[in-house]
Amino acid sequence: MICPPRLVASAAATALAASGLALVAAAPASAATAPSFTWGISQQFEDHLSSQVLADGAQEPEDGVFVFPNGTGSYDTATGAASLTYDGSVQGTFTIPVVGTEVYSVTFADPAVTVEPDGDGTLTVLVSAKVNGGMGQPAADVAPKRVTVSTFDAPDWTVADGLASLTATPDWAGVLEPGSAEATALAMKDGQPVDGKSWATDLLGHLPAGLRPHFHASGANADAKKAPATFTAQAREAAAASPQVSYETTAASAENGLTLAVSGTGFNGTTNPGDNGVYVGLAPAGGMPETDDIGDQSKFAAATWVPAAQISGGAFTTSLTAATATLQRGTAYALYTWQAHTHSNTTQDTETPVSIDWSRLAPAKTKPAATLKVLTKPTPAKAGRLKVALRGSNGAVAGKVKVQVKKAGKVVKTRSATLAKGKATLALPKLATGRYQLKVVYAGSAAYQRVVRTMGLRVTR
Repeated sequence: MICPPRLVASAAATALAASGLALVAAAPASAATAPSFTWGISQQFEDHLSSQVLADGAQEPEDGVFVFPNGTGSYDTATGAASLTYDGSVQGTFTIPVVGTEVYSVTFADPAVTVEPDGDGTLTVLVSAKVNGGMGQPAADVAPKRVTVSTFDAPDWTVADGLASLTATPDWAGVLEPGSAEATALAMKDGQPVDGKSWATDLLGHLPAGLRPHFHASGANADAKKAPATFTAQAREAAAASPQVSYETTAASAENGLTLAVSGTGFNGTTNPGDNGVYVGLAPAGGMPETDDIGDQSKFAAATWVPAAQISGGAFTTSLTAATATLQRGTAYALYTWQAHTHSNTTQDTETPVSIDWSRLAPAKTKPAATLKVLTKPTPAKAGRLKVALRGSNGAVAGKVKVQVKKAGKVVKTRSATLAKGKATLALPKLATGRYQLKVVYAGSAAYQRVVRTMGLRVTR
């Protein structure tokens, strides 16, 4: 079979060739470190769809090995998960030898690789196809569509020259069970695909029926060449999240101080050997005090330790309480973090401003007590009146006053009245002979404290 030379789809290349000048492709400025995707597609693609056109930056440094450039995305060093896309396209065309008539073509463009944390991988490609008709095949023109072309089990990533690489072999045997509903829907013959050897059904369903046999085992001598080729995907490490701190004021009072619920993300409990978590401290804003200086340590109103074992996925939660006496009213404060125990590095250093409601930390104002005087006691022999007067230093005493009549410790009657200019008269019921206790209660107000006064009463008849 005569295989035409590789073509580079470039207007510049065409112009230079027409002028008789030699064309030397210049490598991109960052070619040495730019992530790329290297893939041979399949030996069947190389041998059968042998008239090939490369575009959008795709290159073929050696026969049957295509390099798709400009990788974007990253991979997680902790889990191996990745989401990567690349540029470039390769069109493979079957051409009738000698006469050069193009019969059909398949184009693979912009491959993308996804790896889940459990190692399950998926390779998708923007695929289009065209059948010009003839040789028993009807004409067809399949528009580009991103489809899954294969799945794979992702091995561990390796790192070299600043790039991480993953080399994987796509699934082939056992992908599509012969006689299954999926195989039947794809108009597979009985027993096909042989041993279930196939590219992903998503790809087969997108291609015209006459092109599908190039992507699954059909019992032909060329079956071994149809398997998807091993590929190598390159990526950069995901940028480490910078440490961030947030907080919530959960309590504040003069008696118990200020309590903050503190949360952190993007932290590393062990940056250098010997590190163990981080410290969290509350101190005046404007720069973290020197943690190894005893004098500066006293500037922290409160501090706590978060061990590395309590940092999961870079996140932690803790609580911090500063006594009211350690806080300077009107001073701006901030939460600080730093690596424990020796502050071996500054990667875990943060400063987060804290808003303090100083009114919640102020001591409660003490209200003065009013003086309660009993002006007229009830007569002991009949129902009477109890007149009271309250006076104080904070203006006229207002509110309510009540009297409880008790006998043998039990309340037998209750009367109440509203003060007018600090005075009130409470009418008492007629009481049976005996000893009683009168409990006079002023409930208090915004200006005065509660006042209670008791006195004895003996009723004789």
